[in-house]
Amino acid sequence: MNIQKLMKEAKLAQKKMAEAQERLASISVEGSAGGGLVTVTATGDGAITKIKLDPSAVDPADIDLLEDLITAAVNEAQRKSKEVQEAEMGSAMGGLGGMGGLGGLF
Repeated sequence: MNIQKLMKEAKLAQKKMAEAQERLASISVEGSAGGGLVTVTATGDGAITKIKLDPSAVDPADIDLLEDLITAAVNEAQRKSKEVQEAEMGSAMGGLGGMGGLGGLF
């Protein structure tokens, strides 16, 4: 095994991962619940950036429903964020399987 080649490929993998992480931070995904009564926006790296509530979702007599809607919308936004992460990281790491079997570690 050529250690120089392995080090070069590891450095390339690091660079591609950093680029993918930068792209993820600039991507937005949305999750919603209650037919759009609650909408949550997150970045591709999972940070929640916005929660939008339709005024009709706010019923002081039924706070439990609003809490459930927010939870569902956050979960959907995070699920979509994870899908974007997997796609970005998969494409960033594509072609690095020749790293002496180490491609699966990244």
